[in-house]
Parts: sequence; C-alpha cells; structure tokens
Amino acid sequence: MTLSNHKLSMAKIIVISVCLFMMMFTQQASAQEKSLALMPYPQSVKLLPEQYTLTKNVQLKVQGVHEKRQSFINKRVVSQFAKLGHQVIQQPSVDSEGFSKINLIINQGKAHENYQPTLNNDESYQLKISQQGIDILANNDFGALHGLATLMQLIAANNSSQITILPQVVINDFPRFPWRGLMIDSVRHFISVKAIKRQLDGMAIAKLNVFHWHLTDDQGWRFESKAYPKLHKLASDGQYYSQQEIKDVVHYASQLGIRVVPEFDVPGHASAIAVAYPELITEKKRYSMEDGWGVFDPLLDPSNPDVYVFIDKIVAEFTSLFPDEYLHIGGDEVHPIQWQKSEAVQQYMAENNVKDSHELQVHFNEKVQTILTKHQRKMMGWDEIYHPKLPKDIMVQSWRGMESLSQIAANQYQGLLSTGFYIDQPQSSAYHYRNELLAKRPNAVVTPSSEDTISAWQFTMPRLKGNAVQGTLAMVSRNNYLIHAYVKLNNNHYQKVQLERQLTLQQTQINFTVDSWMGPTRGEFDLSDPTTLTGRILVGNAHYDVQGQQINEFDFTSVKLLPNILPEHEKNILGGEATLWTELVTEKNIDLRIWPRTFAIAERLWSAKSRQNINQMYQRLFKINASAAKLGLHHLQQNINGIRGLVFPETRLSSLMMLAEQLEPAHYYTRHHLKFKKGQYHQRAGLNSFVDYLPTESLALVSMQQQLYAFKGGDKAGLQTIVNTMRQWHTSYDEAIKIIKKNPKLSTLTEVVYDVRTINTLGLTVAHSCLAGVKIRTPEVKRIKQHLANLHRNVREISLASGLFVEKLLDACKA
Repeated sequence: MTLSNHKLSMAKIIVISVCLFMMMFTQQASAQEKSLALMPYPQSVKLLPEQYTLTKNVQLKVQGVHEKRQSFINKRVVSQFAKLGHQVIQQPSVDSEGFSKINLIINQGKAHENYQPTLNNDESYQLKISQQGIDILANNDFGALHGLATLMQLIAANNSSQITILPQVVINDFPRFPWRGLMIDSVRHFISVKAIKRQLDGMAIAKLNVFHWHLTDDQGWRFESKAYPKLHKLASDGQYYSQQEIKDVVHYASQLGIRVVPEFDVPGHASAIAVAYPELITEKKRYSMEDGWGVFDPLLDPSNPDVYVFIDKIVAEFTSLFPDEYLHIGGDEVHPIQWQKSEAVQQYMAENNVKDSHELQVHFNEKVQTILTKHQRKMMGWDEIYHPKLPKDIMVQSWRGMESLSQIAANQYQGLLSTGFYIDQPQSSAYHYRNELLAKRPNAVVTPSSEDTISAWQFTMPRLKGNAVQGTLAMVSRNNYLIHAYVKLNNNHYQKVQLERQLTLQQTQINFTVDSWMGPTRGEFDLSDPTTLTGRILVGNAHYDVQGQQINEFDFTSVKLLPNILPEHEKNILGGEATLWTELVTEKNIDLRIWPRTFAIAERLWSAKSRQNINQMYQRLFKINASAAKLGLHHLQQNINGIRGLVFPETRLSSLMMLAEQLEPAHYYTRHHLKFKKGQYHQRAGLNSFVDYLPTESLALVSMQQQLYAFKGGDKAGLQTIVNTMRQWHTSYDEAIKIIKKNPKLSTLTEVVYDVRTINTLGLTVAHSCLAGVKIRTPEVKRIKQHLANLHRNVREISLASGLFVEKLLDACKA
C-alpha cells in the first residue's frame, strides 16, 4: 500500500466511524432539547430561526487586540479556517464584496494593556451570527480568544467539504470558575515541546486557562538549571527542556491566554535531586536514577542551610521563566523515614521545638514560603501543604477530594479540586461530568422510625496492589423493603447510595451505585446468608470481588455524611484541574488519554452548575470528538496509528476497529496494579500494545446505551439499532481472529476476542427475544448474568466493556 493510500484508508476508517455514531446521536437528539455542538456550553444561547451560510472566502477584521498578540491571532485564525476549508482575507478589497465578514472587536476597538493572562481575568465575550456576518465582542483578548474558540467549534461541527451552514445565534458567555487547568506530568514519560503545544491548542479549544507543568519528580529532572547544572545533566537521561524551550512554551501559552504554573516538587519526590546533589538529601549516600513508579524515600534535609540556598536559586530560575504569580511546590507524599532516622534532623527538630515529622514539613514549608515571597510568588501545593501557619493566599490543590477541600475552604484558604478529574485513570466522561465542585449533597441521614429495621455489614474489597478497601454498608428497611442505604469507604464519610432495585433478582440482593474517589462505584451484594456478604464491586469497568460479614450491634448514629460547603465559603473554591500522570502515557497516546473527555471536565468548570444532563453532554461530546480532530488534536489519529503499528502493513483494520469498540482499558488503577504484579511497573516497560491505543471509553457503547434508554422509553427503533450494530460486530470476528494469529504483537488478544464473541452472541440472543416481545425469565437471566460475570472476573488490562452493556440490556429485557 502506498503512503497516500495508507493515509486515505485511515481517513476512511475515521470518517466512517464518526459518521456512523453521529447518525446514532442525531437520532437520539431529535427528541431532546435542541442544543449546539459546543463544549463547554455557553451561559446564554439565543437561537434564531434562520441559518447563515459561511462563504469559502471570509474577510477578517480585528480591532483592539493587544499589539503583542495581533500577529498571533491573525495567523491562528488563518490556520484554523484553512483546516476547515476556508480562506481568510485580512485586507478588504473590491473582490471581497461577497465574502462573509468576521469582526473581532476588543475593548470597543481601543488599545489596552491587558496582555499577560492572570488569575481572575475578565474572560467574557459575545458571539453574534446574523445575516450581516459574524461579530465577536469582548473586553480584552482573553474573552475574544474564547469567542473565537466557540466560533471554530461551531464551524467544525457544521462544515463539510462543500459548505458551512451555521445557526444564527446570539451567545453571551463567561466562565463559572476562574481556574480551569490541565496538569501534564513530563517526568515519568518525557513529552516533547511539539506535543505540549498541541495540548495547549486543545486547552484553548476547551477554554481551559491554566497549564500546570509537572517538571521534577523521582524519575527525572526536566528543567535546564544553570544554577545547578548537574540536575539536568545527571538526572534527566538527556531528556529535559532547555530554558529557551520553556520560554517558547510559556510564550505560546500566553498568546493563547493560558497561564503556565510550574511544579518544583519539595521536600519529597526528590530522587532525581539525590542523584545530582546527594549532599542536599537527608541520608547522605550515592543514589542511582529511579525508573520505577511509586513513592520513594529521598527527602531534602531541612536541617541543612544549603537546602534553602538551593531552593532559593531554583525559584529564582523559575521566576525568570514563568511570569505567573503562583509556583507549585508539590509537598505531597512525604514519607518521613529518612527524617526519623537522621540524628541531625532530630537534633534540628529539638532545637526548633518541632514535635513530629508533620510539624517538620510545616516548618520547612514556612521557610519555602519566605523564599517565594522574596521572589514575589505565591505558594501552591497539594493537600499536604495546608496548615494554618501558612498565609491565606496559598493555593491548595486537592487530590484527597471534598473531604479535604471542604475543610480548606471552611478555614478561608483557597482551593482547587482534582479528585474526580484524574485523567491518567481511565474513567467515563459521565463520572467526570458529575464531579460537581459545589454539590448540594444530602448532608443528614434519614432518621429511622420505630417501625424501621436497621442492619449493617462490614466488607472488604481486596486490591491487586496496596491495602484492601474497607467498607461499611448501613441499611434501613421497613416491612422488609429497603428504603435507604449508606456506604462508608475507608476513613471517608458515609455517602447515601442510589439503590438499583430493578437490577436485583431476589430480595436478599442489594445493588447500588455511588461515585467514590476510585470512580463510579457499583456494588452488587448477596445477603442471602444471614451472617456473610458476598458479591462484587465494579469501579467503572473493573471487577473486584467482595466479602464481608454482618455487624451484630451497629450504632446508626455513627452514620455521618460529609457536610456541604457553606455558601459563604464557596468563594474559596476557585476551580479545578484535570491531572495527567504519565506512568502509562507516551507521546503516541497522550491526545487519546486527554481528549475528548477533558471537554466534559472543561464544561463542569466553565458552564452553569445547572447543566447536568448526561445524555445531552454525550450528544455534544461525540460531535466535539470529531470537531477537535478537525482542529488539530490527534486523539483519533493515535487510535488508528497505534493499532496500525501493531499489524503488518497490508492488514485491513476494519475488524480490529470494531473489536476496539467493544473494549476499554481497565478502569481505576487496574492496569498499574497488574503491571506491578508482572514486574512491568517502571519506565523501561513498553507501552505499545492494543490497550495503549484504546480510547478511555468506547463511544460506540455509549451510543448503544443511549439507544437502550430510548428503547426503555418506548422507542423500539433504539433496540433495532443495537441489534444492527451487534450483527455488524458478529460478522467481524473471524477476520479479527485471523489477523490476531498472524501478528505477534496482538497475541494477548487471542482470549479476548473469543470472550467478546461469546458476549456478543449472548447479547444478540437477548436482543432478538426482546424484539420479538418475549421477556426473558428469571432462571435464564441468572444463567446469562453468571456467565457474563465469570467472563468479567478474569481481570486483565483490557476490560470486556461490551459485557457490562449486555448486562444492562438483559435487565431491560427480563420478565
């Protein structure tokens, strides 16, 4: 196959897949509220009845843009329009009389000084599309850039090779939260400047405005230091960013209206520092480069004055390159064993009245705070930096969740949420979308009456690595009917669960769902034995066996729910950040791991709190998935190119792509834990298998889930669409098996493809019965469910995601 034909075939696969699912979503949307294919969705949209045809050639007029950004905006608009088949004319001429007019007017066309993006910039804009043309109005460049992003999404979603027809509309828009970030870890796997800039482009499309750049950690030092050059020379494996490259990235981000906050991790995560300058570490010895994943012992020595000189000089270098007022010091996961064993540190603690290791880290952070203040910077760090001794202007980024963030906000400190937005974990976009920062959760349990029966169970969910999750399930029943249930996981507060009675087959079963820090958590427990609990927990698509026993004497007053953040403290939550740690991410799949689901996170941080319809979100996300690819993101390419790289050149990919639609990477940290058990949890382990090029969630299965909702609502055509898709899959397995046998890099799929075929056969049997109006009776439902559960119990890096869909199909079709 020639290169041109190869690219053409890849393009066909992308286009066919996109068109197929676009048709599915379009059918579903007809019965839903009409909405534009935009993410984040604007605060105010007024749709007009007419449409506007955008001509192939358009005339751009820009007024009031900052002079440092004028050339950049012009070039960016020209480039993006060209990707969508339009040519921009910037100078009016006689020949441009019939062209569409785009007017970008900033600050009423007057010059302004607001160039550098900062916290709390005005980001509002108005976009108006009328018969006269397109107008974007904003008070500064930042709002104008967002207006352009909205316009480009609209054009990408509504254009074809021949014509672009836009809705006539008036959009007034502004962000809900001022801090909407994406953190990328460039340490565990190095990410090139080119790839970083592409993610910045994606951030601009999604209206994210903070790029948090994780530059130092145990596995490497990625920043060229002229003050301490052995850092990048000895502790980077030759992979680091020169200061000029960093300036280039910061400048590019600034042009896009994106702030760049660097992270310099202290006092822990210091193994790379230990390699270059062991004299700064608490335990003085020779250290080697750390290529394993995890948390390690080396800690900076807080009793050594040279450590603070080191920090001062590094901060000085950072401030010369990063203009933002915040500097992230990490501060997380400090394992104090070196401090506890050091005579010098223990003596230092005694001399300074420091009682324990926690207080020592606070003492250390106070000294670092003084250095940051000297350099006119504010401290930012993870939950562990929070302490009342630090000033109120620090920024605490929470990986521990609302339990921690609520306390931070209540004590008048500023905070950001990242729990629930960890995109290194494969999770569904719906889970991220539900992760409301200011949610009004039930904050009081329903007090049982004298007629109610209370029962409680303790259960254990063993994990593949680390400690098992310990849980408590408390239930309130009336007349043998379960009315309320609450679950507690580890040391967190209880949460009220959503009961799924329709999924149970007998009274002694309880099925529930709740969103936990691990992901969307679904419990399926069998309580038929009066003293023993058995069952499973699904964290997303990942299976965990569960066992437990009844608690004989349970004090129901111990059931305490997490208090809501008080209205007067809500102002202290400034937003959130999606976080991408790169243990299992490389340049070849970074777009695939970030996009498109980060658009759902962006919408949670930008759009109105009331916008929470999951089905509508997915309808727009699917269209954004295609639009973002048109605008330059590589998530669709990386899916295709990655799989193509696993097979011989002449192989047709269609059957493998259909197989991919039925699979997902195992959710939560299942892949990490399996790699740990196999001795592959390190930097040298290859990330070039089928699972590495699977999207985080199968949009094909999402679409089928929407069709199932439609069927349950009375639309029989939804079920027919599901059957048609499963029949198409059924015809592809023989060819997929042949390809897998011929290509050694696909050998791990041998068992997977047979299991998926079994699942699809079961699914078709269920769907055909349902179409014929024959409900499936309980004994057969139990048999099929048990078969599906047994297939899913075989924990792999690849999840048989279609099996979970067939379970839902079965529940819809049972008698």
